[in-house]
Amino acid sequence: MKLLLDTCIVYDWLMDEMTDDDWIKRIQTEGAMVSAVSVWEMAIKNALGKLPLPSIEIAQEIQAQGFSWLNITPFHAQTVLELADYHKDPFDRLLIAQAKYESLQLVTYDAIFRAYLENSAILKK
Repeated sequence: MKLLLDTCIVYDWLMDEMTDDDWIKRIQTEGAMVSAVSVWEMAIKNALGKLPLPSIEIAQEIQAQGFSWLNITPFHAQTVLELADYHKDPFDRLLIAQAKYESLQLVTYDAIFRAYLENSAILKK
């Protein structure tokens, strides 16, 4: 199953703060996808002063890591309508919808994702 990285995982990867060696190896071996949602989320949080970035060229930084892109489609947005109301974060809800629609394994630290997706991988931070 292909991997989709949650924004927090992408951020830690870029900041060289990933600590789970098994997942680092799996991501390096299998490859992973990063959603445009994650770039949008990091850009907004940085603009609000909540998230320092390694550079303002985060899309280029992510691409340089060899990750594949997952663009947002109308079908992803529509899939949000199928989600229960466990989670209020609009970025996370769209990532969950993308993983669900595309049958991807979502890699995250956020345990609430499991309420939406059986195939989410919850990492310890």
